Amino acid sequence: MSDDALTSRFGISVKSETVQTYLSGLFENATLVFGAFPDSRLRGVGELRILPDSHNQVAEVAFTVESAWQDRGIGDALLSRIITAARNRGIREVHMLCLATNQKMRRLAAKHKADLDIATGQIEATLTTPWPTPFSVAEELSGEYHAIARAILSWPTPDHRAG
Repeated sequence: MSDDALTSRFGISVKSETVQTYLSGLFENATLVFGAFPDSRLRGVGELRILPDSHNQVAEVAFTVESAWQDRGIGDALLSRIITAARNRGIREVHMLCLATNQKMRRLAAKHKADLDIATGQIEATLTTPWPTPFSVAEELSGEYHAIARAILSWPTPDHRAG
């Protein structure tokens, strides 16, 4: 991932060791991770991290999409899946931080009807999720089913001529 994409994701310039440390602890907390594979390669990642000791069922969302793959709806799709997952887990509030200069994230948050607050060079977007319904659960299950089907259909087939 490019340095610009990492700076946009973490809000500061980070070294690869910092990213590795972050990734190694990713699944220790209550975190759901979603990947975007538009060409069978990972091009975007979204996270839904439930905040510990949250009495109001609050979570943080973060995601990044490779620069060359932006403006193709990947961020929107990731955020939609994350919001649906949060909703179905009873999370009432989702927070997202981005740099104040990140116009794409600001537009995406506004598209999803987030309240935007500006604070020292950052924007905090707060999304309030509706209560889960059987339809929202079906939407999430359908998304998972389609993701699995796409993965299976994109698996390389063995070349039986080699040998």
